[in-house]
Amino acid sequence: MDDAGTPPITDEEQAFEREATAAGIVLPKRRPTDVWGAVVIAVAVIAVAAGVGQVTGWINLSTHPSPGGFQLQTCSSVDVRLVGAVGSGLDPSYATWLASSGSSLSQSVGGCILVNASDAGTNEVATVLGGLSSRFVATYLGPGAPAGVPAGTGYTFVPVALSSVAIVYDLPGVSGPLQLTGAVLAGIFDGTITDWNDSAIATLNPGAELGGLPPISVRYDAGETASNAVLSEFLAASSPAWNSSVGAGAGIAWPAGSGVATDAAMLAAVVGTPGAIGYVDLLGNAPAGVGIAEIEDAAGVFVGPNAVSTWLAAQSFANSSDVIAGAWSNFSLLGASEVGAYPVAMLAYLGMYSDLGTPYAGSLTLYNATWVLEFTYWLACGATLSPLPSNFITSDVNRLSNVTYDGTLIVPPDHEDQEGGSDADLDVF
Repeated sequence: MDDAGTPPITDEEQAFEREATAAGIVLPKRRPTDVWGAVVIAVAVIAVAAGVGQVTGWINLSTHPSPGGFQLQTCSSVDVRLVGAVGSGLDPSYATWLASSGSSLSQSVGGCILVNASDAGTNEVATVLGGLSSRFVATYLGPGAPAGVPAGTGYTFVPVALSSVAIVYDLPGVSGPLQLTGAVLAGIFDGTITDWNDSAIATLNPGAELGGLPPISVRYDAGETASNAVLSEFLAASSPAWNSSVGAGAGIAWPAGSGVATDAAMLAAVVGTPGAIGYVDLLGNAPAGVGIAEIEDAAGVFVGPNAVSTWLAAQSFANSSDVIAGAWSNFSLLGASEVGAYPVAMLAYLGMYSDLGTPYAGSLTLYNATWVLEFTYWLACGATLSPLPSNFITSDVNRLSNVTYDGTLIVPPDHEDQEGGSDADLDVF
């Protein structure tokens, strides 16, 4: 913190504030807070004028609902290694984000945290955690996603990141974002709309120079991915024809185009291929050198993917029974009602055993188990690239507070003996 007690602003917060300002959002002044003050949205009041959603109560980056016993501890005398995995349904960029977030946490607590998250090679959570080398797994949960979580088994999942499925394209000479509806997108991805100058597209984009462009060339994720699940769910809800012929799911059979393996491959396939269109899981900054479409929201407003519009999508469900109860297995951000909410948004979750002692038979100490919870809490509250609404974080706190170690609730870290660590407390891999 600086001398005035105000937390230093991060790159992610700066980006969030720029996007908020561009959207006509008036930001409050940052307030001094304690060391555990996190990037959290407290309350938003939506005022609609001339078709533009404006958040006037805004998003407070420095206050937080009750942490439920989770307080920032230090670990300068004990090294803590947290090993996890990223389910194959998420893009590899999530592994980089988790490691970066771990580094950020480490800098805040004494430089002793090392987070290593590798590609799990599967979407099956039970398989990943059952190998007993991973303490957590980043995954996607939702309708149609092969999360591999048997009913009634002892896992805890909490949302830690918001992202969006951005529609990317390469259209030489077309300035400004292309505007598309869900129905038109469905027509593009099912191959019934093959010309960029098709009347269905041209009507939505008066003044855009769409004539003379190469034919539409579709790219899609070839694997079973969260992006596939979320985008196809949106297309199925937008187009009866898509719903009946293709449906929704992480591993759908795409009716047109060619497949790619990762978001990086998707961008490489779209950029420099005039007429190409695809999609990426937008976690963080928007990719350069490619057009990004604005998609029609529930109110008929065309919205681009960014931290503000993605937050509004989540905020639409902040008071839902699923969020309050932390019931995520069939949760979706589809149908977000807030004006300005990006309609193709998604949550990523961190999953772990609900008991962090018994499954590991002593290889994960109680001390390090508390840090698994600390790191998860840090992700939800302070490290997300697009902040979670406060009700989501309150739900996270409630769920994490019920995690046990050998059948006993884990004592909040601020009550732990912080001087009791030794080499014996380290994880052994």
